[in-house]
Amino acid sequence: MLQRLLTEFLRHESVEQALVFDDRGRMLSSVAKQGILPATELAVDMTVRALAATQHTGFGELQEIWFEGNETTMIDVLTPYRILMLQGKQGQVARWRHAVDRMRKQLSTTPEF
Repeated sequence: MLQRLLTEFLRHESVEQALVFDDRGRMLSSVAKQGILPATELAVDMTVRALAATQHTGFGELQEIWFEGNETTMIDVLTPYRILMLQGKQGQVARWRHAVDRMRKQLSTTPEF
């Protein structure tokens, strides 16, 4: 079921990869266009760094990370135990954000297998 939900993100023109991992960095599910390996290490590394920054500065809870360069990456903390990453070229973060918000409940509660 989680795989099917992630596949919905690939219907957006600029999304090339969607993956969900847990708070221990373990990948729960991943979908990508053909020939793309899951960027799990990147997602975990960026999340750990952002969590450390928010905890040390006292700015509150981490909810979302996004960065742009040759690729656009958006990381969303769905729950404290489930984190989503979308990645693609020339990403439209606002559209990605809207898609995540529409599916947030399903992504947060779908059991892992």
